[in-house]
Amino acid sequence: MLFFLLTMKYLHAQEMLGIANSNYAGMMGVELNPASIVGAPYRWEVHLVSLDVFAMNNYLFLKKDSKAISSLRKGTSIPPDRVTYKNTSNDKSANVQAFAKAPGFIYSNKKFGIGLHASTRVALGARGVPYHLANFMKEGFDFTQQQKINYSGGNAKIAGMNWHELGITAGMSLINTKSSYLAAGISINYLQGLNSFYLLVDNINYNVQSDSLWEIYLAKVEYGHAMADPSAGTGGTVLAKKGRGIGGSLGFQFYSNRNPLAYNPCTKEKLKKYDYKIGFSLIDIGRVKFSKAAEKYVFNNVSTNWFGIDTVKIKGVSQTDVTFNNQFFGNPQAGLVANDYAIGLPAAASIQFDYAVTPFWYLNFTAIQRIPFTDYTIRRANQLSLTLRYERKRFEIAVPYSFYDYFKHRVGVCLRYRFLVLGTDMIGPYTGKFDAYGLDIYLGIKIQGFGKCKKSAVRTGKRNYQMDCYQELKR
Repeated sequence: MLFFLLTMKYLHAQEMLGIANSNYAGMMGVELNPASIVGAPYRWEVHLVSLDVFAMNNYLFLKKDSKAISSLRKGTSIPPDRVTYKNTSNDKSANVQAFAKAPGFIYSNKKFGIGLHASTRVALGARGVPYHLANFMKEGFDFTQQQKINYSGGNAKIAGMNWHELGITAGMSLINTKSSYLAAGISINYLQGLNSFYLLVDNINYNVQSDSLWEIYLAKVEYGHAMADPSAGTGGTVLAKKGRGIGGSLGFQFYSNRNPLAYNPCTKEKLKKYDYKIGFSLIDIGRVKFSKAAEKYVFNNVSTNWFGIDTVKIKGVSQTDVTFNNQFFGNPQAGLVANDYAIGLPAAASIQFDYAVTPFWYLNFTAIQRIPFTDYTIRRANQLSLTLRYERKRFEIAVPYSFYDYFKHRVGVCLRYRFLVLGTDMIGPYTGKFDAYGLDIYLGIKIQGFGKCKKSAVRTGKRNYQMDCYQELKR
């Protein structure tokens, strides 16, 4: 519960829907579908850097007209009364994702594609947190509206992790006919776990009698952590390796009437690349096992009357463990059951449908559904999106609409110009005209090469290079 308190306190990553489905997405589209690097309109990409920061929840929000952007620019703080919460009886959830991708490379042709990347990622998912617990975490135990009431709840699952990732993506075409083109791709990643935690609340029954007395009648709670704790001198630094694992993604893309001429550098941008393409992918399948500075605690059917809860001061992870174990068991290590555990990646399944309205205008539908293989996994947010984009070789603009986790409607915008990509899937918080339940921004810097139009061996007379290539491909 304390971990969730800290998490919610600072909720003030993501699918990059504005660029991920672009034919020129390159390394910024591999996470959604690794098959996208096969048969791409570019021949190679040098990916210099890309960044993504995303946070979203259904509880805390920043009131509209809070002038957050101007406050940030001036270096002033936002008044506390502008940050409030949605006091409803539904369970609370939150997601945080961020990554920084270092230099990478892609080579692609119509038969195969290969790419390399290295990145650092952060992900957190919280689901099923009872509203009354969230309210106490926000308002404190002196929240008189909820005192002297018996509450019960359960099925809360929270997990967070940050890790380094080194991966290779490879793919090839399986079918290449005049009317059908099918490509498959796979990403395999070595994962180096840095820090993590998880919390499972299976059941809790309690009553807050006053701001200084918390009566817990029954609790079944499990949590674990592998984190640097400077206060206790354990866990090394936040960048020290504490776990390792393997992860990856698998994807397929089918093109209807894919036109090879539209992918040739000799051809002007006036031909449709395809009528439509359909993609399917399994994303972030894998886990990281933490075995250094890792501890797993179980509190099974325990109870306590916690006098003086309002005076408890906790300064580190180790002190948290000691405080809770002493309170429930009278022993600082009684709940410790293991010195290792594994956290699953934010796994999901996705389908993508991309329709070419004209050679330059596209309409895309994407669905993402999380797959929690175990309780010990980071839960990704479900999403449905519809994106309209205008796409050229050197310029692109996209407007994605998304229905986030089936509760929040969002509209974003993304711009790609030559080597720069800048976008957000949630533009509302930047306008100040809407209540902001999170934020999202991403950018990328990359260089793509499209190959050269070579002179034809059968070139005669004054026919130019473009016509020679066009006729040869046609034959």
